[in-house]
Amino acid sequence: MTAPSPIDTFNPRAPFAITMGDPAGIGPEIIVKGWTHKDISGMRKLVIGDSDLITETARRYAPELLVQTIRDPAEVPNDPSILSVLPPPDSSGLEPVQPGQPSVASGRWAYACVKTAVDLAMERRIAAMTTAPLTKVALRSAGYNYPGHTELIAALTNTPRVGMMLVGGPLRVILVTIHIALREVPSRLSIEREVETIRLAGEALRLLGVSETKIAVAALNPHAGEASLFGDEEEKIIFPAVMEARSEGLDVEGPLPADTLFHKASRGDYAIVVAQYHDQGLIPLKLLGFGKAVNVTIGLPILRTSVDHGTAYNIVGKGLAQPGSLVEAVRLARSIVERHGRETPGA
Repeated sequence: MTAPSPIDTFNPRAPFAITMGDPAGIGPEIIVKGWTHKDISGMRKLVIGDSDLITETARRYAPELLVQTIRDPAEVPNDPSILSVLPPPDSSGLEPVQPGQPSVASGRWAYACVKTAVDLAMERRIAAMTTAPLTKVALRSAGYNYPGHTELIAALTNTPRVGMMLVGGPLRVILVTIHIALREVPSRLSIEREVETIRLAGEALRLLGVSETKIAVAALNPHAGEASLFGDEEEKIIFPAVMEARSEGLDVEGPLPADTLFHKASRGDYAIVVAQYHDQGLIPLKLLGFGKAVNVTIGLPILRTSVDHGTAYNIVGKGLAQPGSLVEAVRLARSIVERHGRETPGA
């Protein structure tokens, strides 16, 4: 059994879309700053968001850009100096936001942009979507109770199981549990969940075109439980899951003590690490690759990449936001589409 793949939905002739994220955050700034970066300047791409806000932001940080409003992705020109903005449907009813302050309005904008991108991707009118950051606080205040992009997009695409993978520096990491309290992690682990995440890790390697296949599964407890002295999740859950995944033909090892695993993975011993919880996997990855790491949601019927950082409300308007992670996320989306894309018949 393998995870769902978005490969059959890629349309390489379509433009790429970047969602604005929370308009009160740094999303608009990093978009306009990164728009003409040499690694992505030649791409046909558009922003899904607020035309007025993007125009205002471009005047401040990238005055050489010409911002135009479009109504269809097919209208995107081949001129890298033109930044095309496609507003979400009915966006005229969305209120302006206060920079640096999450609000009901910013949550509604963020949701509308993601929903529009998902709809376009499912219709193959965009090749892939790259998301600027949003927050649960703003989403929840607007009535959308999702911990983050991953869970929101999974719901919008009706995908029951997805994996949050980040690529940064020498590491690739996929998470068994994502946005939950640390105290809840042990109770959320199961053999089924471990096996499915290992399958998603294999899917991630195929999606990225990685020839190495070895998957490492991190232990939950210190010293991999030390023969159950420090916890028995390794013996009761993780090891049986690894054996089941091996029986399916996956090249996987574990559970391995996390304190040494990431060093071995960083030197190339493993192609990807399955981490048990958010910070176990993302602390080492961001230590080695912060600012250029990319989040990829695995298992969706569409391709979604994202920045590795948050809305950074505290620096909005100060000109400090850097577009490195956004540029890498767009660049990675392009490389995946170029590797797997299939043109739409009759397009």
